[in-house]
Amino acid sequence: MSESIKTLGLAIREIAVGESDKIITFLTPSMGKISVYCRGVRSIKSHRIAATQLFCYDELTVSVKGDRYTLGEACLIENFFGIRSDIEKFALAQYFADLLCEVTVENEDQSEILSLALNSLHILLSDKPLALIKSVFELRLLCEIGLMPDLSGCEICNCTDGEFYLDPIGGTLKCRECIFERSGEVLDSSRAYVFVGSHVLRAMRYIVDAPKKRIFAFSAENDFLNELASVSEKYTLSQIGRGFDSLDFYRSL
Repeated sequence: MSESIKTLGLAIREIAVGESDKIITFLTPSMGKISVYCRGVRSIKSHRIAATQLFCYDELTVSVKGDRYTLGEACLIENFFGIRSDIEKFALAQYFADLLCEVTVENEDQSEILSLALNSLHILLSDKPLALIKSVFELRLLCEIGLMPDLSGCEICNCTDGEFYLDPIGGTLKCRECIFERSGEVLDSSRAYVFVGSHVLRAMRYIVDAPKKRIFAFSAENDFLNELASVSEKYTLSQIGRGFDSLDFYRSL
């Protein structure tokens, strides 16, 4: 016997089925990531067509039978339509959605991750630099899933200022002196240490520590933002353990 539940959900993946159906992956606050069978929503006659597009944020009524979810009703709250008019923003949003699909799980509270996703999509509609938005989303998402880097200082000598190298696998910092002078260590290519300048480190510390309503509240020159984006991306992909076609497409633009 099925039961009907109501929840909020952000559409982060869609798969066409047959002539008019979809399976949509929604990120919900309390049920986590769920895949919902949506009958007839690709038909232009469907009254749910507007609410069942990628990146739509909806109030959902879902029928649950065992581990199968079927869409009843979908009331659109926000469609983030403006993202679709800019190919770079759309590509970046797709990368965000792919990351969310990769790291979120079912039957767990994902309200903070959902809040981050919605905040990031709203910011994408602004004139904030995309490199800034990308870096903030990546680093805060990793923090939410327990993969926050230790940016306090060098793991060997505990110094907190200067230039550092980030171990993207271990998530720790080593200062230049400890790597090249104290330990005599040669940078191991298998560890792929990432140089982090002092200004980038300050930004990363801000991103991981700032209240969630203030995470996008900083600005910088493009060269600095590109460096920040490179570091955050390398750390993210190392922690996740894979790349993404959507990221490759975004980079190609």
